[in-house]
Amino acid sequence: FTLSFVFEMDTTPESYLDLFPSETIVYLTPDSENVLEDIDPDKVYVLGGLVDESIHKQLTLRRAQEQRLQTARLPIREYMVRAPNPRNYHSETLAINQ
Repeated sequence: FTLSFVFEMDTTPESYLDLFPSETIVYLTPDSENVLEDIDPDKVYVLGGLVDESIHKQLTLRRAQEQRLQTARLPIREYMVRAPNPRNYHSETLAINQ
């Protein structure tokens, strides 16, 4: 499984909900049941997240559901190799610096 991206970024004070048709938006959240296996060039992918060090389960999923958006999650549990660590801690939620 390989993902390659070309990043083009513009900033705007407008919401993604105002900029794109809702049927083209896929909200990426670690709590989605849908696994993102392929990138559709006709879709707009929104990274749902928080800029802090805590994990708020279901928060981004609830936000997407309130906005009636499609959701998906990155295939972390399917493809990530867990390295042994002394604290036995493993998270499928990515931090902002990952």
